[in-house]
Amino acid sequence: MNIGIAITDPDDWTARALVRSVRRRGAEPVPFRLSEIASYAFDCSAMGDIDAVIVRDLGAGAFEEVSFKFDLLRILEKNLPVINTSESIQNAANKYYSLHLLKKAGLPVPETVVTSDVDVAMDALGRWGEAVTKPIFGYKGIGIRRFQSGSDLYGSNSETIEEILSERGVLYLQEFIPIERDIRAFVVGDHVAGAIYRYARNGWITNLSQGGTPERCVLNSDQEEVAIRASEVIGTAFAGVDIAETDDGFLILEVNGTPSGKGVCDACRVDVTGDIVDHLISISG
Repeated sequence: MNIGIAITDPDDWTARALVRSVRRRGAEPVPFRLSEIASYAFDCSAMGDIDAVIVRDLGAGAFEEVSFKFDLLRILEKNLPVINTSESIQNAANKYYSLHLLKKAGLPVPETVVTSDVDVAMDALGRWGEAVTKPIFGYKGIGIRRFQSGSDLYGSNSETIEEILSERGVLYLQEFIPIERDIRAFVVGDHVAGAIYRYARNGWITNLSQGGTPERCVLNSDQEEVAIRASEVIGTAFAGVDIAETDDGFLILEVNGTPSGKGVCDACRVDVTGDIVDHLISISG
């Protein structure tokens, strides 16, 4: 069996781990870049002969470049098992739409306002006291801003929000959850393959790519059930589900459709890429 692995960086830890896991199961890994497929006739010769595909990463890029990669995935999905699918990756990448799906399914999420109106944003900030803005299509904690309300801060907050709206056209504003750590649950299929706490380096941004520190986490049954359900709602075969613990329970912050497995391996000595490969083989017939 030849298993294609869509990558952007061949030295990425998770990409290399997927290659190893495929080989350990007696299959042949075929790493490829979607950007290498450049024919209107969809010439797959750059990929070789493959039977199924794991998408490690699509990479950032201009709108048309990213759209083209998703189109290629959609075409692949008509002929081969692909995880994660283009639809599920898009669902996860779009913070607004993923929040809609999670909330519609009755899962706990933070209070959120999405608006193009400065006054609406300022009213929400006043109600919450503190809030964060995030790019709707952001990643790795890049572009996140924190705001505190107060009469002495009204002018500067309003000006900054206007600047963000001028740049993005829409504001994704979420109540600030005062935590020093969150949970990343790595879901594969119908189980949690591993989970970690992510401790913030600067007090509130927990992303490992921003200097966060991973530690082993043992989920309780409710957290495990919600993580699996969140992945199911988004449509992912594997996902990183981010959970914030609060005084009232917990909230789902995000679902990542192209998660790294390095943090879980570092903290738990568990290589989740083996679970991903096993899952793909099980659905490939």
